[in-house]
Amino acid sequence: MSVDSFSISSTWIHKFGEALQSRDIDATISCIHPRGYFRDILVFSWNNRCLHGHKKLATYLTNGLAKASVTDVKLESRPGLTPEYGPLTDKLPLRAVSAGFIFSCAIGIGRGYFTLVSTDLGEWKALVVMMALADIRGHEEIQHEEGVYGGHTLAWSDVFSERRRAIETNPHVLIIGGGQTGLNVAARFKQMNITALVVEKNERIGVLYQPYPTSWPVFTPRDKMADWLEQYVRSQDLIVWTNSRPLPHPIYDSSTKRWTVVIDRAGKCVTLNPVHIVVAAGNLGAPRIPVIRDTEVFTGTTLHCSEYQGGKPFAGKRVIVVGAGNTAADLCQDLVFHGAQSVTMVQRSATWIAAATSARMMFDRMYPEELEIDVCDLMAMARPLKLMMKIEKETAEQTLEEEKATHQGLREAGFNLATKKSFLTLWYERSGGFWLDVGCAELIRSGKVKVKQGAEIARFKNRSAVFTDGSSLDADTVVYATSYENITDTMRPVFGDEAIDRVGPVWGLDEEGELRGCYRPTGHPGLWFAAGEFAVSRPFSKQLVSAKFENFPPRFLEMIYHLVLGIEDKGD
Repeated sequence: MSVDSFSISSTWIHKFGEALQSRDIDATISCIHPRGYFRDILVFSWNNRCLHGHKKLATYLTNGLAKASVTDVKLESRPGLTPEYGPLTDKLPLRAVSAGFIFSCAIGIGRGYFTLVSTDLGEWKALVVMMALADIRGHEEIQHEEGVYGGHTLAWSDVFSERRRAIETNPHVLIIGGGQTGLNVAARFKQMNITALVVEKNERIGVLYQPYPTSWPVFTPRDKMADWLEQYVRSQDLIVWTNSRPLPHPIYDSSTKRWTVVIDRAGKCVTLNPVHIVVAAGNLGAPRIPVIRDTEVFTGTTLHCSEYQGGKPFAGKRVIVVGAGNTAADLCQDLVFHGAQSVTMVQRSATWIAAATSARMMFDRMYPEELEIDVCDLMAMARPLKLMMKIEKETAEQTLEEEKATHQGLREAGFNLATKKSFLTLWYERSGGFWLDVGCAELIRSGKVKVKQGAEIARFKNRSAVFTDGSSLDADTVVYATSYENITDTMRPVFGDEAIDRVGPVWGLDEEGELRGCYRPTGHPGLWFAAGEFAVSRPFSKQLVSAKFENFPPRFLEMIYHLVLGIEDKGD
C-alpha cells in the first residue's frame, strides 16, 4: 500500500489547526477518531488530562478551547517528528501516520504529536493527539550563559558563592530529595530562573536534564549512578544540602503564600520560607520492613535492601532474600557471584518477568540514539497509558510466547509467573511485582538460587526462619527486598494529617490514565510531588514549573507569571 504520509499529515493538521483557531468544538472533535485519545498538558487547563471519546472531549473543550486561543498550528521539521507511516506497535498489524507539530497559545508556545489511523470510510482520524505547553512567553528556558561576569572582572567562584548564599537564604522552592527526580526538577528550575534548594537526608545524593554520555551502560550499576548524580550537581551548579531533612511540621501561611519550614542541616536547625515545596523523593518512601515474630532471638543478620552494599560480606553465608521483584533478583545474582553458601528467594505472589534483551529492544525503539532526547520524550508523552495498557493486554499472548525460553526454566523450578497482569499495570499499581532478567532466571533454573514460593516468614528461631506453611530454613542473613512505603505515608509525620489528607493519593493512575498527585496540583497550595522514571521526570519537571499557575483570567496572567517565577518577591 502506497501512503503519502506528508500529504495526509498536512491535510489533517490544516483542518485541525483551523478548527482550534476558530474555536469550533465540533470541527475539532471531527478530526479525532470516535475511540481516540486527546492528551492535554497545561494548554486547555492547568492540569494534565487525557480524554477518551468524543463526548468527554466535547465537555472538556467547552471550558477550555476559547481560553486557550490556539493559533499557528503547523507541522514540526525536527528529525524524528516529520510525518512517518508505519506500525502503531511492533506487535500489532495496525499501521498509522504520525508526526509532531508546534503551535501558539494564550500564554506561550506548545508542542504536540498525533497518530492518525484510517477509518472504514478511508478518512484519516487521530487515534491520539497530545498537546503540551512548552514555554511561557517571555520566560523561556535559558540555554546557556555567556560565562563572562561583571565585565570580566568577577571570578566564577565569587559569582557562584553569591548565588549559593542567595538561594540558601531565601529559596523560592524547597526540593525534598536528592535522587534523580529531585535533581531533574532542580536543574529544570535553574534553567527557568527559579531559585531552588535541594535537601537530601543521606550523605550522598541519589537521565537527567543533562543526557548521559553515549558510552553509558544501558542497565546502570547502582554505584555508577551515584557517582553520576554527584557530578551532575557540580556540572549543573545545583545547591544541595546533604545530611538534611525537614522537621515536623512545616506551616503554610495562606496570606503570605509561603511556608515556614525548619531544616535539620547536619544537626543545625535552619528556618526557611519557600513559596513552594516539592517532594521529589520518588513515589517510594521509607523502607517497608515486615513485622516478624521473634526477630530478637535470631542470631544472624537482618537488613533491608536499601542497606545492602554488595555481596562480599556474605561469602560463605546462608542467605534468604524476601521478595521476588527486580531488586530481589539483582541481590540473589550478586550473592551467588560473591560466593554465598546458599541463596533462597522467598516469593509470596506471582512475578512478571521479561528478558533484558526484550527490554533493551523496547528502549532502543523508544529512544533511538540518532534522535534528540527531548524528541523521544515528546513522543513518549504522546502515548496515553490507558491506550498502552490496552495494547499490552491485546498482545499479552505474543509477549508470553517471546519469553517462553526464559519462563520455562522458572516454572520448572517452582517459580510463580504473572501472566494476567502486564508490566505497565504492575508498575503503576504496585511499583513492583516484575523484573527484567539479566541472569537470575538461569541461576534459578540451575538451582544456584532456590525458590520458596507461596509462603512468608512467620517467625525466627536462633539460626533459622520458620514459614507460614510450617517449614523452616537455616539462615545466617535475611535481606528484605520488600520495597518501600508510598511517599505520602512517609511524609505524613512530616507535614501532618491535614496536609497529606488534602493531597490525596500520589502515584498510580486516575480514571483518565494520568499519574495521581505528580507534577500537577495536589489539593494543597504550595505543595507538590514529583516521581517516576527518567522518561517521566525529564519532561514533566518542566511542566511542573507551569503547573504552579492558578487558572486566572488572561488579563491577570502576566502579573501572575511575574509573581510565580520570583521576579517579584510576593506570594504565589
